[in-house]
Amino acid sequence: MANGISKVLQDRLGLRLLEYGIPEHANSIKYSLGGMALSAFTILLLSGVLLAQFFVPDPERANQSLHYLVDQVYLGWYLRGIHFWAAEVLTVTMTLHVIRVFFTASYKNPREINWLVGIGLMLLMMTLLFTGTVVKWDQQAYEALAHFLWVAEKMGVFGLPLTEAFAQGVPLLNRIYMAHISLLPIVTLLMVGLHLFYVKYHKLSSPPEATAKSKDMPFTRHMAYLRRSGAGVFLLICLLALTIAPPLGDKPVLGLEVTKPPWQFAWVYALENLWVPFLIIAPPLIVLFMVAVPLVDQNEERYWRKRPLAMAVLIGFTLLFVGLIIWGKVTMMTHSM
Repeated sequence: MANGISKVLQDRLGLRLLEYGIPEHANSIKYSLGGMALSAFTILLLSGVLLAQFFVPDPERANQSLHYLVDQVYLGWYLRGIHFWAAEVLTVTMTLHVIRVFFTASYKNPREINWLVGIGLMLLMMTLLFTGTVVKWDQQAYEALAHFLWVAEKMGVFGLPLTEAFAQGVPLLNRIYMAHISLLPIVTLLMVGLHLFYVKYHKLSSPPEATAKSKDMPFTRHMAYLRRSGAGVFLLICLLALTIAPPLGDKPVLGLEVTKPPWQFAWVYALENLWVPFLIIAPPLIVLFMVAVPLVDQNEERYWRKRPLAMAVLIGFTLLFVGLIIWGKVTMMTHSM
């Protein structure tokens, strides 16, 4: 009877389309990092919908509304903790996913376009992280926005839509919040769909070290693995939210610079401390480098031992960014915006 009901549901809902084969190595941690990042993003979206019910996107009340959520609303502190730690886990899993793709040369023919889509997704996630930092409207948020507005000013007419002067009478914080909860998530979801489409179209890349074609398994089996890994990600986020409260300061003191950015942006903070124009120059240069990767590296070799230059670049960039993040966290700003 149960089998009959299952067959009816599969026929009616088209679930049999999910029974196509994919390589067995998909059920491994390193090839499921993208799925883990997607799980964290889903948690981020759901918790964000709930948080939006309590947030007031007005410069006079934004910070106060968050303190009310944390201090007065039942389990409000836990909800905000889940949202914060989902963003942290997303950043880590997304970064590890990009490193894995580079390490296994999975950006090569025919997957160049999906590499570019992935870079676009990473930029969107970082923009969501930045806007999420700003909307809490404490001292760190105010100073992050001040640096952003300095860059927008230097961009001239191209930066005008990103400034308060573009829509006078509407607080910039309100516009940033609307981008954070509507425009950016919508574009991100569309890009995620495109990314998954290309994964399906080109199929999961094989391990470079494989000497024989790996066996296939039904995609439904991989979905079961992703559900388990997603549950693990959710459990980790819940435990972090339970034990470590995310930072939240008081309403900002305008004109003061005493904080540092979240660790995800500490590297550019360190570079800015060396030379202020790095704030403008460094991010586009890094994006251009990543975009150029599949265009420059077009040989067919994918095994890491036979790609010494690529491995040197990967190790060098990783050490550079880790070093800059640590330096950014211990150094003090030597100038003022």
